[in-house]
Amino acid sequence: MNINQLRYFIKTADCGSMTEAAQALYISQPSLSKSIAQLESEYSIQLFERKPLGVVLTPVGVKFLNYAKVVVEAATRLDNTFTDRGAEDRSQLFIASQQCDFLYDILVKTFKKSGAIVSNILETDRKSVIRKVIEGEVDLGILVRSTSDSKTFLWQSDLKKLEVNHLDKAGVFACIGPKSPYYKREQITFAEAERCPQIALDMEQETKMANFIESTKHHFNMNNIIFFNSISACAHFLLETDSLLFVSKWAIGCFAGTPIRSVAVVSDNEEPAPVTELVWIKRYGEPLNKLSTRFINNLNDYFGLDG
Repeated sequence: MNINQLRYFIKTADCGSMTEAAQALYISQPSLSKSIAQLESEYSIQLFERKPLGVVLTPVGVKFLNYAKVVVEAATRLDNTFTDRGAEDRSQLFIASQQCDFLYDILVKTFKKSGAIVSNILETDRKSVIRKVIEGEVDLGILVRSTSDSKTFLWQSDLKKLEVNHLDKAGVFACIGPKSPYYKREQITFAEAERCPQIALDMEQETKMANFIESTKHHFNMNNIIFFNSISACAHFLLETDSLLFVSKWAIGCFAGTPIRSVAVVSDNEEPAPVTELVWIKRYGEPLNKLSTRFINNLNDYFGLDG
């Protein structure tokens, strides 16, 4: 297997046709077919099913495609970093993060006077943050973990692959709009929150399924809930309905400049309220480049931590 074979395979999967892929790659169709056949022979798998109008991926081909894309992307980054003569003057910052209100200010501070840079900033759900760090798609991850979600977090299975660094701790908050009956309150109980229509932000599929099974433990009203992956969508619903959104302390500022308020959520029984922890992660044992180090130093300064 070589990188070009993987590139040829990916292009064929994208085109759905050996003929179109060969034309796009500027190689002959027999050469492309031979390359695909060599991959199939090496791994003893069938990547495509040949159809009258082209080719389609087999189930194992779909899985192989996901791995191939990761390998090709990593190889491309390697080439771009170490074969470019100007690489020594350029730095990179690849970050995946949950929605955090401080992120942009830290980025601005980091990027000032940074010279030539290549960056990729991705805001996504927590599970994707972890996966992208582990698989090498980003250098750093920023996320929130809770004392109440150890089953869905799968933290122990990932911990050995990651270096986890503490930033801050806080309780749970709820964002509400003017139409909420709790709008003027300073705090509400979980029981009160569970009676409200609810919005969920940045929630991975495993957590969604667990909440349907254990909704009482997680305090979600699973009879009246809508899932979003953007702050703007959440803000619109909070302003137009009496719904409620559980948020971490570090996402509250995302609603600044709107009538949306945040209130503390407190326990209404003998169990303590969940505690959330903000952390940043990187792959275990890998050093940070200069720009990533500058970002982390600025992050530590923001939270009043020693570097």
